[in-house]
Amino acid sequence: MDQRSCQDIYGGLAFLVCSFLAVTFTVLPLLKHLYGWGLWYCLQVLWAGHKGYSQLAGSNSRYQYDAFVVFDTRNKAVSDWVYNALTVNLENSGHRNFCLCLEERDWIPGLSCIDNLHNAVNSSVKTVFVLSSGATGGETVNGVIRQAFFMVQQRLLDEKVDAAILVLLDEMFPKLKYLQLRKRLCKDSVLSWPRNPRAQPLFWNRMRMALSSDNLKFYDNNMSESFI
Repeated sequence: MDQRSCQDIYGGLAFLVCSFLAVTFTVLPLLKHLYGWGLWYCLQVLWAGHKGYSQLAGSNSRYQYDAFVVFDTRNKAVSDWVYNALTVNLENSGHRNFCLCLEERDWIPGLSCIDNLHNAVNSSVKTVFVLSSGATGGETVNGVIRQAFFMVQQRLLDEKVDAAILVLLDEMFPKLKYLQLRKRLCKDSVLSWPRNPRAQPLFWNRMRMALSSDNLKFYDNNMSESFI
């Protein structure tokens, strides 16, 4: 077999394929290193525009707040994040300003804790649980957070409304069974606060999408029939 004939037939094609692969595997890591978070953010914005924002049915007449934020008020780090990061980015910036309900700011003085909690959960479209690990590595869930969780679950059973959004402030959060199940059932409702400042715009965009959309639309079809 004449080797020159093989070179004439496949030489040009092999050169083009090798050149394309070399350029691809050189440019892609470089773009990821320089503009990784920016590219992910642009893709997330385009995906959000494709899916669109939708308000839940009856939100204009029944609900007073877009979200009720539940957190451990005794944890100074969590409180600082809620007041200096969450409220600033959701209430005062962005294309849409959300109306948040906070325990220390919006609860009615003199009313019992359980009544204030019931009113906050049922007058808000969503309930945002801000969770953080304690100093010993265990989760810090006080009575207010636990009772609010039960009320949100009751809304799911009675009204078929999934209003829960979980925000994890720690990277190494304990692997709770409900948390693992929630990630499989509706992963878009479980958000982790990134330590990289360049990734934080993506987090706020995902938060706005979660607050503006119905959780039931994001359910895994393979598991949703067992719960709803």
